[in-house]
Amino acid sequence: MEIEEIYERYGNKLIRIAYRITQNEADSWDILHDSVLEFIKRKPNGKPLNYLTKTIVNKSINFVKKKRHLELREIGINDSPQKTMEKEEIRKIVKAGIKRLEPIERSVLVLKKYENMTHKQISKILDITPENSRIILYRSLEKLKFFLMPAFNKKRREL
Repeated sequence: MEIEEIYERYGNKLIRIAYRITQNEADSWDILHDSVLEFIKRKPNGKPLNYLTKTIVNKSINFVKKKRHLELREIGINDSPQKTMEKEEIRKIVKAGIKRLEPIERSVLVLKKYENMTHKQISKILDITPENSRIILYRSLEKLKFFLMPAFNKKRREL
């Protein structure tokens, strides 16, 4: 499989996974490029998407462990300025909550909630059991709820 074909077939999905874990576009692209080059060099057996997804997740987790710098740039284009500011404020609050999660918790959350993967798929990627994936997801959602509650209660009092 050629590099161009890998980017064409899997690039969008892989970059989304890396971005949702790292929250940084430039670093996500670096992780994608490193993963593709590793795939080409190793020529592993099995499905390319499985290998690449696992590599992307692992490299993203390692990146987050080393560097806690996160950045979010998603803003609604057709929203009013006030709606855009509210969305951005909510994103910042949620981003801060997600940032406080452990890397494994963040990874399971991203793969399940943003990439719509099954616990079986997540377990293969992260080398955990499907039951452990469910437990980690539950724990991460509970932590996130706990982290976000004070910010949203404060926001509600301001209204």
